[in-house]
Amino acid sequence: MSPLVLITLSCFFFSILAALIKFNSTFIHPIEQAFFRNILSIFILLPFFVRKKLVINKKGNIKYLILRGLLGGITMILLFWSYALIPLSQAMSISFSTPLFMYFGSIIFFREKVDKQNTLLTCVGFLLTLVIIRPDLSLQLGTFLAILAAITHATAGLLVKKLSETETVLTLMLSMVILMTPITFIPSIYVWKTPNSVNIQILLFSIALVATLGNYFWTKSISMEKLTNLMPFDFTKLIFATLLGFIFFDEKIDLVTLICGSGLILCNTLIATKINKNEKIKTILPNN
Repeated sequence: MSPLVLITLSCFFFSILAALIKFNSTFIHPIEQAFFRNILSIFILLPFFVRKKLVINKKGNIKYLILRGLLGGITMILLFWSYALIPLSQAMSISFSTPLFMYFGSIIFFREKVDKQNTLLTCVGFLLTLVIIRPDLSLQLGTFLAILAAITHATAGLLVKKLSETETVLTLMLSMVILMTPITFIPSIYVWKTPNSVNIQILLFSIALVATLGNYFWTKSISMEKLTNLMPFDFTKLIFATLLGFIFFDEKIDLVTLICGSGLILCNTLIATKINKNEKIKTILPNN
């Protein structure tokens, strides 16, 4: 499957995840949801890990896996909390600084070749998201939480790209949720509410399953393609989040959102067209 399709699928699942968290926050605090998302994901992933008899391929990666897990835990707490405090489309829009940080981070740290068109389209996509949130943006706690989450998420994403050179996707995913479980459990103690209802238990499992699928597609795509080609597609989360917010939370879609959302689709289409064209050229040209 194409990495562009994988990153778009991850955006779709992460948008559903945000909607589930927002809905479930009426019953369970987002921080506690983060804990259940991690511990239930362990049971989802462990059978696949054991079946393939996977191990950490490089011992030197352990410290990076721990750092990635710590950053991932912090990101999850901040992000889940922001979903409950501000509109879904706004939280998603703020998170779009993440691909921008990762885009330029990949150029600085991984020496990925700068593509002027992709750079321009990435910046345009980011500006379009700012236009969408600007009329409604107020400096609330949820806003600050979402901004901090974007920074920690970008740093964790760069670590994933580095680790994916030697570690499998399943290893990266399982190590993450194992490390993030205690990180998210400690703060959840202070807001704990035992999920006795079967419906809430089903919701918590759904959150873990959707998050696992989204993380798989995201990690897989990163391991297959340059970040400078992928990160512009992370903006498609805005389209999915806006639609879900409109359908399930009665969040209005105004003319600005429609115009800028269409602009995001156009940016991604241009990037995808160029990537596909380059891939065809590589296939046709003989290897030197």
